[in-house]
Amino acid sequence: MSTALPNTQRWLAIYLPRLKTDRLIRSGRAADDRPLATYAKEAGAFQLTGVDARASSLGLKLAMSLADARAIHPSLNAVEGEPEEDARTLDNIAAWCERFTPIVVLDPPDGLFLDVSGCAHLFGGEKALRDQIITRLHAQGFASRAAIAPTPGAAWAFARYGLKSDDLFTALAPLPVEALRLNGDAAALLHRVGLRTIAQLYNAPRANFTARAGEHAMLRLDQALGRTREALTPRRPAPPVYALRRFLEPLFSTEAILEATQTLCTDALEKLELRDAGLRRAELHLFGVDGRDRVIQIGASRPERDLKPLMRLFREKLDRAAENLNAEFGIEAARLDIVQMERVDGVARTLVAVEEAQASAEKIDAIVDVLSARLGAQRVLRPHLHELHAPERAGGWRVALGGESKAPVRGAPKDNVPRRPLTLFARPQKVDAIATVPDGPPIRFRWRRVLREVTRAEGPERISGDWLGGAPTRDYYRVEDREGRRYWLYREGLYGEGDELPRWFVHGLFA
Repeated sequence: MSTALPNTQRWLAIYLPRLKTDRLIRSGRAADDRPLATYAKEAGAFQLTGVDARASSLGLKLAMSLADARAIHPSLNAVEGEPEEDARTLDNIAAWCERFTPIVVLDPPDGLFLDVSGCAHLFGGEKALRDQIITRLHAQGFASRAAIAPTPGAAWAFARYGLKSDDLFTALAPLPVEALRLNGDAAALLHRVGLRTIAQLYNAPRANFTARAGEHAMLRLDQALGRTREALTPRRPAPPVYALRRFLEPLFSTEAILEATQTLCTDALEKLELRDAGLRRAELHLFGVDGRDRVIQIGASRPERDLKPLMRLFREKLDRAAENLNAEFGIEAARLDIVQMERVDGVARTLVAVEEAQASAEKIDAIVDVLSARLGAQRVLRPHLHELHAPERAGGWRVALGGESKAPVRGAPKDNVPRRPLTLFARPQKVDAIATVPDGPPIRFRWRRVLREVTRAEGPERISGDWLGGAPTRDYYRVEDREGRRYWLYREGLYGEGDELPRWFVHGLFA
């Protein structure tokens, strides 16, 4: 009888027993007929870290010393191991596996975990999915074994030691304790006390396993049986919502890809509807028969849950990227990842068409989305306000798809008199000014070689400098000259505040 707790997850474990030698054979570095092995220095001696099928048939095994291996077969082709290249190859295989599921976990040095929950039916069932992965990896030159189970630990064990029963505990019981992914200390402890199979470990009293190694063995047992959840970190963050499709025949034309994209969008939007959310950023992954992954990204300036505007954005992107897709062998699968979503406000839309003197927020957002798709998100900007006292740093630009500005929007003053000029200079321009009172407004100033008489002045508006940066205090004045032109002037510094005399600048124009 199974002792595992109910588990709706399905994990597929892939085991690549000859990854190191398969990589060398694929690269052409082992073209002769001699048996191939890789080695590395371990504990002061050279030991085998990988053997191909021919070397294995001769009795060569992992962890065997290189000297013993050469004694058994003097013509052995021994190549020093390259762990970084092996890791890169494993990562490339993991990237290829994302056409089956977006949740792929690296299990170095020679394994992978795939969360195939809810997606195996797209490939004809779990057995068909497993067989397809093994067959295609073999066609690429990689020997592999795979198994599917409710837990990653059980799938790992079955991929390496075989599956002989559909019942989880019955299948695990006769396997050696090494099938639980034990570290060296835990495996040695179990062998010292005479526990060699998982069934023996299961029946052993837990109270006797007080050492850290014993606790590790019991934890691995619970994880394999589904008693304890195991946290695995995917190669890439899993999208909160995604839709996956596999095609019976490869797709070649842009129109066929767009039709498939529309189906994916429909599936994803149904899931977003259940979450009461809208799409902000999405990635369309097109998996080619050649093993490459093409990614098309779109973004929306507001949470979007309508099919028509999304398809308009994808059409813009695909039309621009059609020449660079390079899908001469066709697209065999596609996945739409909703990378970022946002809750949709419950405000009802207008039911009656009303002519508007200005474009609505929805129309502006739609234009922003299309321009961003056509020109690139970094080339379409919105004005952005910052909560800073320095006027020249209070405004700027941000990417239009970056969401709403968090800076508060201030309404017009009650007296309808603007406190800030319509024209603000990027850099304040120095002027020569004369004031009757040292800390009072100017009575005249010379700007751009023209002397201007001040008839009216309002202020000051004092803006203290950044105390960290030591910037001086500013006193701003709104002044008007004899011709009715209005300026925004400020005095930098106060009399007696420092060794230098205050200076005057014109920062903007009101009219």
